[in-house]
Amino acid sequence: MISASGIRWPQGWLAVACALLVGAGSVLAFAPFGWFWIAPLALALLFRLAGDSGPRRAALVGLAFGVGQFGAGTYWILIALSGVGGAPLPLAVALLVGLVFLLAAFPAIVLAGAARLSTGSAALRYLLWSPVLWTLLEWLRSWVFSGFPWLSIGYSQIDSPLIGYAPVLGVFGVSLAVALSGGLLAWLSAQPRRAPWAITGFAVLWSAGFGLAQIHWTHPHGEALSVTLVQGDVDQQSKWTQKSVDYAIHRYSQLMRGHWQSDLIIWPETAIPDYYYAVKPALVSLGKRLAAQHSTLVTGLLTANPSNRHIYNSVIAVGAGHGVYSKRHLVPFGEYFPVPEFIRRWMAESGMPYSDFTPGPFSQPPIRANGVALGISICYEDIFGGLIARDVPPAGILINVSDDAWFGRSIGPAQHFEMARMRAVETGRYLLRADNSAVTGIVAPNGRIVSQAPKFKQAALTGHVRPYRGRTPFVLWRNWGLVVLLLVLAVAGGFFTRLQRRRP
Repeated sequence: MISASGIRWPQGWLAVACALLVGAGSVLAFAPFGWFWIAPLALALLFRLAGDSGPRRAALVGLAFGVGQFGAGTYWILIALSGVGGAPLPLAVALLVGLVFLLAAFPAIVLAGAARLSTGSAALRYLLWSPVLWTLLEWLRSWVFSGFPWLSIGYSQIDSPLIGYAPVLGVFGVSLAVALSGGLLAWLSAQPRRAPWAITGFAVLWSAGFGLAQIHWTHPHGEALSVTLVQGDVDQQSKWTQKSVDYAIHRYSQLMRGHWQSDLIIWPETAIPDYYYAVKPALVSLGKRLAAQHSTLVTGLLTANPSNRHIYNSVIAVGAGHGVYSKRHLVPFGEYFPVPEFIRRWMAESGMPYSDFTPGPFSQPPIRANGVALGISICYEDIFGGLIARDVPPAGILINVSDDAWFGRSIGPAQHFEMARMRAVETGRYLLRADNSAVTGIVAPNGRIVSQAPKFKQAALTGHVRPYRGRTPFVLWRNWGLVVLLLVLAVAGGFFTRLQRRRP
């Protein structure tokens, strides 16, 4: 295939192979690499590799891109399943391969749909249907089958001018801007005579994102709080042993030395690997000491109802603060197992985790510390922007406790922290993230990293943050504002597509 610019684009299986490589290379746009400019370039190459081919060939190109992207970008799932989770390696590989192909089906559907709807028009294909369908399918991927929005292209722009769209339309609004940028580059390649229009559109899109980033949608309210985030770096293999509870409390208490007067102290997810009722005497004693210093400790542990039938992954506050939060969005095959009973029995016999946690209610009273409402999320929950936005207001500060030791020393923890940073931008709040070992840090309302603890080391990270008040547009309408915009664009696209088909 030779474009109007004279470039010979790969065809057939060569185009599929190139799409696979482009998909793998697109991972460089995300953390820990952060080369955000690769994202629109990768989508431009993807759109051009599909070219003017029919839906079936375009779908194959999209599938190859997805396999490359999710294969290279989520390989760390193998570490979580087999290296730490104890699943047999063949089973872990099979699950990972199945997940990669499932996720790769989304870009395949995008390119097939764009090919079918564009009716041979490069403008419709690259400037309308490809960006709209890409964004719509990313949004769908965030909630179908429990939701897995990992590597949504908007996350790659956390440090780019396009981040200005996040407080307005959320991360998927940023994805739309990236996809449209890629579409403009693809259109420029396919129609060089349209270069002035393409360049102007690109400049306007990125300038608008930069301009929106200068707007302060929220404002500080109240006195600054001194905070200490404790990273215990407890080995995952020994965390749930019999002796681990006393050891964990001792380690975290030692790391708190010199920080007892902090207004807010945060320990990570399941920092205390036991039930609240089992460690209540120790926590009550610790709480009295903290209350005397007007300090609040927020820590992760397990809670259960009296019969132990329902077990929750929770966060509790002791000292000058109060409240309990239970995780609402559980991790499939990590915190609950949607499998038949005979498979569950086999998992138990194989020494693999097999019991389910119970999700907490979606509406829970906020934990409070020093009179400030805290928006709590536990680990995986911080990848769901709509869920976090539900807590704002009243939450003046966001807190995420996590345990990314499951991912090992891979790119997974850095990707996760990048997604957490997006929640600060979407809500206009400080984010405090305490992790067991990987990425503990303080994030400003604009997504900037204020400070970060060294990885895979015991640390106590200190700083000062202020509660924020007000709502960003994204908090007001969450993802529904973007969905309405996509529907409007789709209706307009249908109108222009019909006009295109009527032309002789």
